[in-house]
Amino acid sequence: MIELETPYHLVETDGSGHILILRRTPRDYTDVWIMEQDLEAVIGAFDELGRDRRKLLVDLREGPRRNDPLFEDAMRRYRPRMFRGFRGAAIVVKTAVGALQVKRHLREDGAGAEVFHDEAEALEYLRGQSVRGEAPPVSLAPRRPQALESNRSDRISSLPTTSHLRSSQEPPRRPSEVGEPPRRPSEVGEPPRTERPSSAPAPATRPSRG
Repeated sequence: MIELETPYHLVETDGSGHILILRRTPRDYTDVWIMEQDLEAVIGAFDELGRDRRKLLVDLREGPRRNDPLFEDAMRRYRPRMFRGFRGAAIVVKTAVGALQVKRHLREDGAGAEVFHDEAEALEYLRGQSVRGEAPPVSLAPRRPQALESNRSDRISSLPTTSHLRSSQEPPRRPSEVGEPPRRPSEVGEPPRTERPSSAPAPATRPSRG
């Protein structure tokens, strides 16, 4: 679906609506001012469509090559504004020389994008991770080493020691095996046990006859 069309760029969405495609037309800019106005329109379309849950594919295969200083300086200012906020980006170029130039620009801008020669491969790369199910960008905040070390020491201290495991696995010993004489009940505070008298009645004797 076409979202924006200018003499120099075409903005469209893929079938899922989660990937924006920016295509460069063969028409060249006549001056830097026209280029700036055109790029402002492209950036405005990106902002209106939303970037935070989308990915961007830039197709530069039909675009004219420009490396004059005025053009380079203007593009250096606009490229970060074009790529910021997207979940991922891929750039499709026609030639190996074009790929080298784009990679140099990406290094200068610090932008995270991959370069391809085939649009199908670029789309497959962008669709490799579902945009709908993606989590927000991970925060790379530095960890707190002290907290990690304390947690680790707590975990280690809570583990059973070797001697504790060995003692818990040994069977209990009788007093005679550890060199202690057996104790009588009176020595441990228990009253001696006594035999209870039998409550059963004695058998009756038969009277003698005679």
